[in-house]
Amino acid sequence: MDEQKQLQYYVKIMAALNTVFDEDGENYIDVFDDDFSGNDFFHVLATRVPQMIMAKLTSQEFGPLEFNHVCNKLIMQDRIDNQKIKAK
Repeated sequence: MDEQKQLQYYVKIMAALNTVFDEDGENYIDVFDDDFSGNDFFHVLATRVPQMIMAKLTSQEFGPLEFNHVCNKLIMQDRIDNQKIKAK
């Protein structure tokens, strides 16, 4: 996997996600509101949104558990690739 490409994606995705914390933005989520649920927020951020993006990009539907397995494989592949690069 390409760390430089990952960094580029990270910067762009974080710029989009930062609109969630912009009080003047239409996507603002008040994380200090009494009704805010950190569990729900991070579940959606870490699981539901990536699951929907993956389904859109691949035209395949994944259940939450199946998607988790796909993510674990991607994480392991990234670690293996990074070890190969460091070994060179």
